[in-house]
This record gives sequence, C-alpha cells and structure tokens, in this order.
Amino acid sequence: MKKLLPEKNNGSNKHKKKINKRNKYLNFFKKTNNELKDLNKHYKKSRNNTNKIKYNFEFNCSVCLKIFYYLIIILIMIKLNNQYKAKIADRYNYRCKKIIENNRTYNESNLITFEDKLNWLTIHDSTSLKGKCADKTMLHKYSKYILGKDYCNKIIKIYDNTSQINLSELPDQFVFKANHGSSFNKIVYNKSKLRFKELKYQMNKWLKIDYGLTGEFYYSLIKRKLFAEEFIGSRLKNFKFLCYNGKPKYVYVSIKQGYNKYRNFYDMDWNLLNFKCLSRPHPYYKYEKPKFFELMKQISAKLSKRFKFVRVDLYQLEHEVRLGELTFIPMNSIFTCENKSDEITLGKDIIID
Repeated sequence: MKKLLPEKNNGSNKHKKKINKRNKYLNFFKKTNNELKDLNKHYKKSRNNTNKIKYNFEFNCSVCLKIFYYLIIILIMIKLNNQYKAKIADRYNYRCKKIIENNRTYNESNLITFEDKLNWLTIHDSTSLKGKCADKTMLHKYSKYILGKDYCNKIIKIYDNTSQINLSELPDQFVFKANHGSSFNKIVYNKSKLRFKELKYQMNKWLKIDYGLTGEFYYSLIKRKLFAEEFIGSRLKNFKFLCYNGKPKYVYVSIKQGYNKYRNFYDMDWNLLNFKCLSRPHPYYKYEKPKFFELMKQISAKLSKRFKFVRVDLYQLEHEVRLGELTFIPMNSIFTCENKSDEITLGKDIIID
C-alpha cells in the first residue's frame, strides 16, 4: 500500500525545484502587475496634464506662426523694394546693350536729340498705362473712355490660343493679329484659300515671343492674345501724328513707289517740312490735306494727353476716321535723320523731368 499511495516528500529536491519555479513565476507576475499599475498611474497623471500641455503648445505655435508670417511679409517687402530699385538700373543696362547692338549712341547726361529722349523714355517711363494702350485689344476700351467712341477697327473675335479659332465663324476677308507686339498680323483676302495649318504655326510663334525683350518694356505687361479684326482695305493712307504732352505737332505720311519709300512730314497747318528722317521726302509728290484732318488732330490731342510723347496712327476712310494704334517708341528709337538739327527739332518738345 505504501508503494501504491506514497506520502508527500516535502524535502525532496524535485519538489523544492517545483516550488521555487512556481514562486519565481508568481513573483514575476506580481512585479509585472505592479509595473502595470505604475504605468497606469503615470498614464492617468500624464493624461490629466495633457490639456495644459496642449494649450501651451497651441499658444506657442500660434505666436510662432504669426512671427513667421511677419518675417515672410518683411522679406517680400525688402525683395520688392530691391527689385524696384534695381528695375531702372536693369532697364538702363538692357537698353544700353540694345543701343550698342544697333550701333547707336546714348548720353543720358546730355539728352538733346529725339532718339536720346526716346531711349530715356524706354528706361524711365515704361508705365502700366502704356502697356494697356499698346495692347491692341485694350486700346478699344481706352479709346471709348477718352473719346466717348471706339474709333478702332472692329474686333470680330478674341482668342487665348490657336485651338479656339473656328474659321466658320469668320467672314471671307479679315485680319489675324496678335495684341502684344509689332508686325504680328496676317491679312486674309480669301478664307477658302487660307493655309490654316501654316498660319496656326506662325501664330503660335507670335504667342511665344515676349516683345518687351526688344527694349520696349511695357509690352511685357500685356497678356498675349490673338484676335480677328475687320478688313478695311490694303491701300489706306496711314497718318502718323507725333504728339507731345497732348499736343500734336508733326504728322508724316509714307509714300511707296516701286522699291522706293518716301516719308513726307507736315506741320499742323499741312505745310510740307524738309525733314529727312527714316527716309527722304518725295521730290515732287505732295499729298493732299486729308478731309478729316481737324478731327484727326482732336483725336490725337485727347489720346496723347497723359503721355510725354506718343505717335497716334490714324486711317482715313471714305466717311470716317479709324484709329490704328498708339506707338510710344517709333522704330524702337532708331529714328535716324540725315541732319542732326532735324533730330534736335523733333526731340526738343519732349520734356524730361
């Protein structure tokens, strides 16, 4: 029976090992429980303090953001101020570079000739208003605002890009133009014979050109667009009035005979002048005084009132006058005359402040 039901031997080594193992496990779990309790207490304390910490953090963040914003505004103002100060210097250097490229001279300390004063105007007087008036689509609004009537050629449609052009909406004869430069135009005499793909390629080229890089900086202010304009004829006389502070003083007409081109200059009483500028006057051809000459003078005077100098280009139709454009720097200031005295005469009325 002793073998079948042996008594517990508390003193045996195996039993002791079992007890020790059990005690170790119990102690381990007690420690872990105590650690968990401590962690819970610490978590509760930290949780109770989170609102205060969060509040302080948010307050500090808002202050930091405000300081950061103020610093950004100050830096932007400093940068704009530096750009404004450097603008005239950059224009001066760029314009001087263009003058040298065109084999011309420019002396800012001694502004006498027409060309010198035009160069001064490009550097110091490229205003946003000039940009609006040089824009061939915005000129319609300026004309209506100043004259009470839009004297420009009628615009059929304005486009942001060539993909918007729909030829079916256009008449058989019209003119395609870009609004932001000179010589960006194409007369369409017959829509059915138009090579539109080639023209599209050419017009896309126009849109890529920043015409302000020629030195006439106000052209860079214009948002580039294309437009279709009414066709009013191809052999119209263009009367170009040279206006000084709202006073038209000279007008010239271009006369083409074969390969020869002449320019006749007149005063405001339609007396032929002996200016030999851009080309010589015609030796015997005398153009008749235009029918609407007095109206042209009035239009030129009103449109030029806000500018030190501007050339107002006008066309005379059978029953009305049309405004072509306002040109602030004729021939990009390369307005050459055979005699320096003529250049001085043309430039003396441009008042440089």
